[in-house]
Amino acid sequence: MSTLSAAPSPLARAVLILGVVITAASFIALLLILGLYFAQITPHASLYWTALWGFPAGFALMCTYMLITVARRRRRQLA
Repeated sequence: MSTLSAAPSPLARAVLILGVVITAASFIALLLILGLYFAQITPHASLYWTALWGFPAGFALMCTYMLITVARRRRRQLA
């Protein structure tokens, strides 16, 4: 087994970056919701949507990245 790791494919890199960006946006939306509640202002529905759907979508994309890299390593190891 080689100790040198190859660079991830462009697809895997895009999936990882997209997952991180979506998860970060969801976290910021959650912080905004909490801040607006403390200020006694009703948050916009898009903030709820971002927080509700962004976390699972972002984590699913990051898990997809892990599966892509595991499959790639396994294929490289068998070759």
